[in-house]
Amino acid sequence: MADAALMAGKSVLVTGGTGGIGKATAIGLAALGARVGITGRDQARTEAAAAGIRAAPGRPAVDAFAADMSVLAEVRRLAAQVADTYPRLDVLVNNVGGFWAHRHLTADGSSPSLPAPTPGPD
Repeated sequence: MADAALMAGKSVLVTGGTGGIGKATAIGLAALGARVGITGRDQARTEAAAAGIRAAPGRPAVDAFAADMSVLAEVRRLAAQVADTYPRLDVLVNNVGGFWAHRHLTADGSSPSLPAPTPGPD
């Protein structure tokens, strides 16, 4: 089996896929033939990252999903959107995270330094 077809027919979601390790992971999985979804907080940046990944030969199936993972309502909306887009999700790469030097709370009243919620069914 050729490497380019290793993930053919598989659906993958990479959270935090607009840059760094997340984007590199999305690029690699797309190159292996997966249909890849990436998430980011900013719609324009997420769409631009997806377009950049799609631009490489053999990587046409890259979807962009914008959501702030520190807001539970957005996580729920993202989960519904992903479920509507992919009949089955084969791989979830949880790459969202952050570190803040000073304590502050999200809109939901939790610390953003805690692990970001994983999109999933209620």
